[in-house]
Amino acid sequence: MQKQEFLSRWLDIIKKSSAVLVYKQDFVSRLLVAVRNCATRHTYDPAWARALVKAVEEAKTGPGQTEIKVDLKDTATRMIQFYWDQTVFFGLVQGANPCRQPELIRRVQELVNQFYGHRRPEDPVRFQKAQLHPELKDHLERSIDIATEVLSNDVVNRFLGKGPLTGEFVIYSRGGDSLLLPVNAAAAIKENSLLITEAVYYRWSQILEKYNCSPRLNKKVRIIDQDELRDRPLSYYTKYLDLENPGRLCFFCGQPVEGNAPNIGHLIPWSYLCSDDIWNLVYAHQGCLRPGARGAPPEFYIARLDKRNRTLLEKLSANVETDMVAGTLQDGINKNLLKKCWLNCQ
Repeated sequence: MQKQEFLSRWLDIIKKSSAVLVYKQDFVSRLLVAVRNCATRHTYDPAWARALVKAVEEAKTGPGQTEIKVDLKDTATRMIQFYWDQTVFFGLVQGANPCRQPELIRRVQELVNQFYGHRRPEDPVRFQKAQLHPELKDHLERSIDIATEVLSNDVVNRFLGKGPLTGEFVIYSRGGDSLLLPVNAAAAIKENSLLITEAVYYRWSQILEKYNCSPRLNKKVRIIDQDELRDRPLSYYTKYLDLENPGRLCFFCGQPVEGNAPNIGHLIPWSYLCSDDIWNLVYAHQGCLRPGARGAPPEFYIARLDKRNRTLLEKLSANVETDMVAGTLQDGINKNLLKKCWLNCQ
């Protein structure tokens, strides 16, 4: 091969690579614009955007393949999974009118109610682990069909038009049951999935702030991608609770909580706080804790726990600079977080 021919081929490769890079950057930029401009009357747009990214991440491409197919029924099923998990764990409201939620979200709520017998789930189960009986499976299939129709006639077209993403980036006809992504667009999503997902979570949380008086919304949205939400098991806090309550007496009934790993519970429900702060943890029998697990506890329990926290802080006062749990306890008392969170949880 002559030198001139070699240089020519090399320049051609560079040009093609540069063109692909520019294409990917342009696609991701437009996709982020679409995420940023999601409709705010409900959370369909960010839920579908996250479902799209997951579908593309799992898609397989072969040699010579020029585009990948994204099935809307698949993304609809993923959306139902997201809404199920956020409903059973946190009861998040996903639309502007809490008394009349968007149809898909309402159907998921009906599915959850039937699964749990119209009571708030005390032991929530992820969608993927829920064992649905035949009647509920039929309800689920109807919900998936309705979600697919909503996507094909409304959500996808609205979302794609905000980039705009249709044309050279996404091939889709309104009412269709799937869309096509050029392989370079799919590659751009895979290569930038973390960036896109973070943008989706942020926008989803922003929208939820309009309908939910609830802390840590971004963390609650992320439950769809997390198998474990707590940083450490609750048994880790035993050594702290023992300082103030060496007899391990139940916070509610005053009787000993038996066992090498006595049960620790949250006074303000974990489903509201989504955290394991020491100022909200107590020894408690499962049966005693259940009545308060469905909502905010009576105010006299808050007063009792505030007194307990101040006593515990006195015993940990020498460690507040070096022990994170002790520092968290001091911060919670100084900011009166127990009372503030209880008021917001009403």
